[in-house]
Amino acid sequence: MLFMVELTHGPETCIAAESVPESSRSRLLSELTSLAVEYGAEIVGGWSFPVGHRLWYVVEAADAHTVSSLFFAAQTHHWNTVEINPVIDHETFRRTILNQFDIAAIA
Repeated sequence: MLFMVELTHGPETCIAAESVPESSRSRLLSELTSLAVEYGAEIVGGWSFPVGHRLWYVVEAADAHTVSSLFFAAQTHHWNTVEINPVIDHETFRRTILNQFDIAAIA
């Protein structure tokens, strides 16, 4: 399964802020991919919006508990609100959901 993990924080708890422990910085920035392997997960991709203090990761894992455990081990909860949502890629959505409807009839 795929999961979108959104990390949201403020300027006072930004990874660049001195208040965030160095251990939390290194676990996210340099160890997340290898830590994911230990939890039986894979980081498919990651994106950041530094000005908005947000980060997003797509993670492939068996279940949300695995993803939750991974991001807990990465200590992201020390400086973020962590939201985990199951997702499917757009092609799968198109093929399995949208193809059930006659789009021309709806329009």
